[in-house]
Amino acid sequence: MKTKNAIFILLGLIFLFFSNGRWSFPLAAWLYPVFFLFVSRNLSNKYTYITLPMLIGICLQLSFWNFTSRNTANVLFYIPYFAGIIFGLIFFADRFIYNKNRSFLSTLFFPLLYTSVDFLNNLFNPFGNTGILGYSQFTFLPFAQLASLTGMWGLTFMITWFGSVVHWTFDRQENWAHVKKGVIIYAAILVAMLSYGSIRLVLPLQNSSVRVAGIHTSDKEKDGKEFWKYLAKKDTVSFKRATAVQLTNLISKTRLEAQAGAKIILWSEVSPTVLLSQGDSVKSVLETLARELGIYLVANPYLASTGDRKPENKIWFFNTQGEIVMTHFKYGGNFLEGSVEGDRKLKAIDTEFGRLSSVICWDADFPSVVKQVANLDADILFNPASDWREIDPIHAIVAAFRSIENGVSLVRQTRNGLSLMTDPRGKVISQMDHFENTEWVNVAHVPNKKVWTLYPIIGDLFGWLALIILLLMVISQAIFKNH
Repeated sequence: MKTKNAIFILLGLIFLFFSNGRWSFPLAAWLYPVFFLFVSRNLSNKYTYITLPMLIGICLQLSFWNFTSRNTANVLFYIPYFAGIIFGLIFFADRFIYNKNRSFLSTLFFPLLYTSVDFLNNLFNPFGNTGILGYSQFTFLPFAQLASLTGMWGLTFMITWFGSVVHWTFDRQENWAHVKKGVIIYAAILVAMLSYGSIRLVLPLQNSSVRVAGIHTSDKEKDGKEFWKYLAKKDTVSFKRATAVQLTNLISKTRLEAQAGAKIILWSEVSPTVLLSQGDSVKSVLETLARELGIYLVANPYLASTGDRKPENKIWFFNTQGEIVMTHFKYGGNFLEGSVEGDRKLKAIDTEFGRLSSVICWDADFPSVVKQVANLDADILFNPASDWREIDPIHAIVAAFRSIENGVSLVRQTRNGLSLMTDPRGKVISQMDHFENTEWVNVAHVPNKKVWTLYPIIGDLFGWLALIILLLMVISQAIFKNH
């Protein structure tokens, strides 16, 4: 391998490391495929079907360290590595189409294949689609607005098409007149998308908002482990005593925020944590709390079990009269967490502060489900969550893209993670990181009027089109080869 190619691989790995995960920045995602394509399209097969996938797998494992598990003996710990192998093989597949047909159309194969893999991951991965390339663009908001039209799949396509076009431009530079046309086509599409995003960001929202407070009072590593330690020993007396402190603190903080003017208050996931047998009595306490304070209270109790019954991780949405007007059971990750699985049918309620809906933490990793909130005409999506340091802030960013896709404001309160509130374009209004604060309260005036988006109407059409066009390209290439 020449020194130049080794440098290209090293640069590709550096940019890949920063293209997603905890330390991502938008430009890295655009640049890493450029360097890998210069290698994969020119070196021998062994580098593209063995060396490159292995290196990409190792790089993603490091980038997403402790993301899926902290236990190195658990196969889930190595999911980023196996995902890296798959994405590495995309470069190997690309070389066959590209090297046989170097027209501008050949630049489409790589982004179509990459987008199709991201899309299939969304369809069949029970973990959701955290980690796909488009999430790296959250701070590049003009481009991120593309999600309001195509969902995440348009972002992946445009990012990876850039790398393919850049390599093709250098590879065909001797025929500049032909190359220039291709560059102009890509540049025109990109400029149009950035113009759309920029205009969307500067257009004024309706002058209507509501004061919202997000609250949590426990730490997952400290208090949470104590809860589960007592539960594992079936020491219900100690469990009730520990969780009673959590509930008391939640109520105290809620009173303070209501007195300060909050009209809607969201508690994080597993707030409060109680036994199933305590469910009715705790519900009665919260009914009284909401009624006395005249607030909408979005509680996310975890009803733990010491017997054969499955625990319940759900939302109780109380109105100002203390009535439960919405109940939602978590559907994301139940196969691992073991709680009662929700039916994936979202709900919304009408209030004087807009139409409100809610999902729990991992639920937001499934855009094809969450798009129901736009079809329900929701204005604000509440997302109580509980994360850990290694997925902070990427997991909150995943949820923020549901705001862009559906044109709704997002309120996410995250124990051991990033809490944020965004407007319907994904602009952050307020944020609070659990690990940088000791008082875990996040407050803001949140826009409560939705904006129009195309994605909920057409759904995952762009993803399906990418997959269909990819298959047609493969079939046509096979036919061309036989003739």
